[in-house]
Amino acid sequence: MGKLYLVPTPVGNMADMTYRAVEILKSVSLILAEDTRTSAKLLSHYGIGTPCKSYHQYNEHQVLPGFVRLLREGGDLAVITDAGTPGISDPGFLLLRACVQEGLEVECLPGATALIPAIVQSGFPCDRFMFEGFLPHQKGRKARIEALALQDKTMVFYESPHRLVKTLEQLGEAFGAERPACVCREISKIYAESRRDTLANLYAHYAANPPKGEIVLVVAGREQPAYAYAYPRPALTVDILWETILPDGSRYVLLVKRRKAPFADCYALPGGFVEEDETLEWAAGRELKEETGLWFKDYVPSFRPFRPYSRPDRDPRGRTVTMVYTVSVRAEALPPVAGGDDADSAAWFPLPDLPPLAFDHAEICRDYFTAER
Repeated sequence: MGKLYLVPTPVGNMADMTYRAVEILKSVSLILAEDTRTSAKLLSHYGIGTPCKSYHQYNEHQVLPGFVRLLREGGDLAVITDAGTPGISDPGFLLLRACVQEGLEVECLPGATALIPAIVQSGFPCDRFMFEGFLPHQKGRKARIEALALQDKTMVFYESPHRLVKTLEQLGEAFGAERPACVCREISKIYAESRRDTLANLYAHYAANPPKGEIVLVVAGREQPAYAYAYPRPALTVDILWETILPDGSRYVLLVKRRKAPFADCYALPGGFVEEDETLEWAAGRELKEETGLWFKDYVPSFRPFRPYSRPDRDPRGRTVTMVYTVSVRAEALPPVAGGDDADSAAWFPLPDLPPLAFDHAEICRDYFTAER
């Protein structure tokens, strides 16, 4: 069987092509190019005479089966795009996925991409960042931008010159006009430019000076994450309301006794802070394990979606948002539990004889079981 190579090509300077990339392109049976006219200049420059066929977003579904068949028959293929690494906001992913599903060998060569130079030279933190590629042009665009406004990581976007001004304007409205950003244009080319300023100033500049060329937009993350405040004001917690129903129909709720002030000896639902980069599901599972010893995976629970349950005055530390995870399990006997972490003990309590609960957990339980009836 043949092998599929994803071969990066220069994003600007022709000299950025690697020796190995040239070697691979000369050795394969066929090159699949996003635009054969653009790629012809590169192939001619390096004396590559390998046959070349079009492979782009408008035909990749139709031609994919034939290329997979060629690989199965022993031919080697290379995918190249107009610039950069195939599959990064460019054709290549669908063919790669089909090859993986067919058990065919795939290799992506290291090489040029606009993403990494742009974020490094932007001057923004790049130890952790989000790559967004191209924003949706119409459907879902506003919702996506509003969601990104809460991110504290550096964000990287690809953008076309004729949409850059609109994007800067919309990001400024959602993120705040003073959010720092960097427009990296024509990376690795003669007229390469990295302009660093606020979203508002970048919008004004490019509205007056329409940009040209390939563009990468890097935007600083929110300085103060929406969910992270200096203790003692964490903004997001998750609590687990776990009920077990026994064969006789009796229902029990899992509660823990807190060990730390100011809630020592108070009963509450298991739960705690959602840490940075955790999903709600992961945080719920982690807190449950730490405080009771139970794993969701060891049972066959019936989950209900998270629901927010917020009260600004819900405890002296000023927690602002609680997400409640409701779990129902039918079992022959109550699962064994043990206290841990911030829980001095964990135990099952029958309905309706629950002890007085800390926070607003009594309301959460009452609302849930009232709705059940």
